[in-house]
Parts: sequence; C-alpha cells; structure tokens
Amino acid sequence: MDKEKNAKFIRQLCLLTLVIFAASVFVRSNLTVWWPAIACFFFIVSMVVYFLSQKAKQKDMRKFANFYMASTVVKMVVYLAIIFIYVMNNKEDGKRFAITFLIYYLIYSVFETYKLAKKEKKSDGR
Repeated sequence: MDKEKNAKFIRQLCLLTLVIFAASVFVRSNLTVWWPAIACFFFIVSMVVYFLSQKAKQKDMRKFANFYMASTVVKMVVYLAIIFIYVMNNKEDGKRFAITFLIYYLIYSVFETYKLAKKEKKSDGR
C-alpha cells in the first residue's frame, strides 16, 4: 500500500510540475529566466521531504511531527538565503526571481500541506 501511495504522490507531484511549466510558458516574460530551474528545485525538495517524512512517520508520530516542523523551518531559512544571495548578486533580475521563487514556494507548499492533511484525515478514520 505504501508503494501505491508513494507512486500516487509522485504522479501528482509530476502533474503539478507539468502544470506549472505549462502556465509559466505563458507568463515567462514576467518571470525570471531561472523559472525552470526553480520549478525543478521545488520538485526535488518536495520529493525528498515527502520520503523523509514517510520514513519518520513509520517510526513514530512524534518524530514525524518534529521532523515536519524542523524541515519547514530549515526550508524557510534556506529559501530566504537563496533569494537574498540571488538578489544581492543580480540586481536587475532580483525582483522577478524573488517573486517567481515565492509563487512557486506557495504552490508547492499548498500541495504538500494538502497531501499531508488528506493523509492525516484518512489515518484518523474520518
């Protein structure tokens, strides 16, 4: 069953990323030139965090909760550092990069939160 859930998550994450790519093509003049790399970055981070959280969840729900909170904080710090470093080194594209990065962050975060909340409801028997 876990393999089935994992495969479903991967398919949905791939679909989300493809939708983001398709939508970004239409508005790419307003995005940074790095938008494909940013989308791929969030795809990879989402995949890694998902599998690590599944591993933590198998051990203990408290470890899972601690891992999820810690990973959220670490991601925020790393993401802000990436934006800050890019903006400081590329003033002319900095604003578009930051906006693109934050939009993609919001999209992927909503997806991750939705998937996590949906899983928790199922495991609670609701």
